[in-house]
Amino acid sequence: MNASVRPAAGPDQEKALHAGRRVISTCANPRCATGWIRLWRSRRVPAFEGRWACSAGCMEQVVAAAVRRELEGRDAGAHLHRVPLGLLLVEQGRISPEQLRQALAEQRDAARRQDGAALPLGQWLVRSGVLSETALTRALGAQWSAPVFALGDSRPEELASALPAFFSETLGALPVRLAGDSMLYVAWPGRIDRTLAYALEGICGLRVSSGIARDSELRVAQTRYLAAKAPRTRLLEAASASVLARALARLIETEKPAEARLRRIHRWWWLRLWRRLPAPSGLPLPGEVEDVLCTEGHEFRRPD
Repeated sequence: MNASVRPAAGPDQEKALHAGRRVISTCANPRCATGWIRLWRSRRVPAFEGRWACSAGCMEQVVAAAVRRELEGRDAGAHLHRVPLGLLLVEQGRISPEQLRQALAEQRDAARRQDGAALPLGQWLVRSGVLSETALTRALGAQWSAPVFALGDSRPEELASALPAFFSETLGALPVRLAGDSMLYVAWPGRIDRTLAYALEGICGLRVSSGIARDSELRVAQTRYLAAKAPRTRLLEAASASVLARALARLIETEKPAEARLRRIHRWWWLRLWRRLPAPSGLPLPGEVEDVLCTEGHEFRRPD
């Protein structure tokens, strides 16, 4: 698969994008008491999620509303029913019921000895020689109703501006291809995180197509992705949601981005800042955006 990043927008395109912002738009804060219209206000930036706020106070209200929106949303796909992998493998004839019982018993014993979680069942079966990695990948694709991606000719390092390395490491996601400047293909090792996929769509403005990849191929490709030049990333911790909203609003006011977007991913928050208006499709160059990863109410932890 050939990966590509859209080049920076040219001057004509930039003018068209700026013209797309309604000059006479009013302040995005519904509680704004000033009645400011953008045409009468010299303030043009910062912008948040395609909207304009007439003052720092109004920007804080707009960001606080976005934080509430994200808190009220549920993790996507959290309650979707899926056939257990072991049962699926038996139904497919890839392993016998006895092999499944034995693998589960050995897995439990290993977890007790290690005083923690053992390998996932699929990886345990592959390591035990009962199942091939190819068979496991196909079974996982069937379990998640997702295609299987071959990563041999992918160039994930060219898509480093799509997703912060932290989320790739923590949740296993790997952007592997950009098709037609509007569809981003993302590979997963065995569990598709719909919450992250939807957040990625909201931040990047692209449709995301998720698929399963062989674990060995994904690890090699992920190493290249994590080593590539990526947007600058900073970390932010806040004691509560209200403190987080104020901190993000102050950051947006200080940096004055042409656009900013916010999404919540489980217990983390992802804010992306654009130095100039984003192109209508494709991915930005690493130097055109900055990512802010946040936590609310607990310490920021990187994956072990």
